[in-house]
Parts: sequence; C-alpha cells; structure tokens
Amino acid sequence: MDDPLRLFLVLRRGAVAGLARACELGGGAAVACVRDPAFAEAVQAWRPRPGKVCLRARTDAQWAQVLELPHALAGEADGEAVAALPPRRRSERGPLLERLQAMSTALEPIPPRADAGDDRDAVTYVLNPAAGMSSGKTVAQVAHAAVMAADAGLDAWVGAGCPGRVVAPAPAVWAAVATGSGVVARVVDAGLTEVPPGTVTVIALAHGPAAGLPASLVDGASAG
Repeated sequence: MDDPLRLFLVLRRGAVAGLARACELGGGAAVACVRDPAFAEAVQAWRPRPGKVCLRARTDAQWAQVLELPHALAGEADGEAVAALPPRRRSERGPLLERLQAMSTALEPIPPRADAGDDRDAVTYVLNPAAGMSSGKTVAQVAHAAVMAADAGLDAWVGAGCPGRVVAPAPAVWAAVATGSGVVARVVDAGLTEVPPGTVTVIALAHGPAAGLPASLVDGASAG
C-alpha cells in the first residue's frame, strides 16, 4: 500500500481571518521546516514526492499539543500562525494528527489584485482561477510554490521570513502572467486530489514591491 511521506501544515482555527494570510504563513512555515537542519534527513527522503497536507487545530488544547511536537512556525504562536511539521508517513501521523480535520474553513477570499501601496519585498503568488481549490489545498499549493522559490536561490527573501502576497486574478490575466517574465516557481499538481494531473495551480513571481508587478495585478493600476 502506498504510504507516502507528507509535510503537515497546521492552522489554528479562528486565528487567521483571510486565506491570503493563511497562504503566506503556510509558505513561510514550510520553507522554515525544509531548511531546518534538525529535519534534514526526513526532508531529503520527502523531496522526491514533496506532498503537503493542511490541517486545522479546532481548539486551543489541540493547538497547544501541536506546538509540543517538533515543528517550524510562521507567525506568532498565540496569534496568527501556521506550524509545519517535518515529513512523516501517513501511517506515522500519531493520535493527535489523526484527530485533526482537513483545513476547510471558509476564510476571507483572496483578492484579484495586489494593493498598490504594498511596498514589501514580497514574492507574489498568483493562483490559477480555473483550479477551484479548497482552502486547505490552496494553502498547500502556495506552500509548494514558496519552497520552490526558496530553492531558486532567494536567500535574502528567506532570511526576511518569506513575505508573500497572494492574488487570484481573472482568467485572462492569469494566462498572460503565467506565460510572462519574472516567474520563479510554477507548481504543477500531481492530480491526487481536487484537480486534474498536470494542472498549474500557482505561480510565484520574483520578490519586490507591488508597484513592480504587471499592471493587471495591481489594484488601481491601468491594465492597458
């Protein structure tokens, strides 16, 4: 029976209001986890099939128990946060992870454009509007993109905590941006859940302020 290694991302229910913020935190936690020397052996075995699963801690007690496990954290433990647990096989999840539910909470939707005033040196994650992914799948796919971007040599960005912005543009905008310049990561899904195999779910654009993005991705800018 197939029993793949999975990196588990855990969100604290009710602590993160927006899906974009959950994705940013998920990406930061995943990068911190795969770069932690303490988890190097597990990460090396996981790399050929780098699957991720997004779960939610439904209570403060569950969240506290998650934080007792070896993990990497993005955000603040007592506020907005995502914990990334080093890769383990599904059969090795243990009682706590078996009790946690898949992340399916409806959060504030991802905007179609970035805020023109966002001057952070952030990677921009652009979601494929045709993918139609659940909230947990979306966080996991952005985490894939974050790890790929970090692997592309964005060391200064990693050192800054992997700041990110997430947009879900219209189909025409997606098509143009996905084939344009500045792409540092492109996530092609294996098709095990939710979307057909070979679907490009997320692309990541090189880090920088929102003003440097294509106009079609920036709120208040002219797309023409």
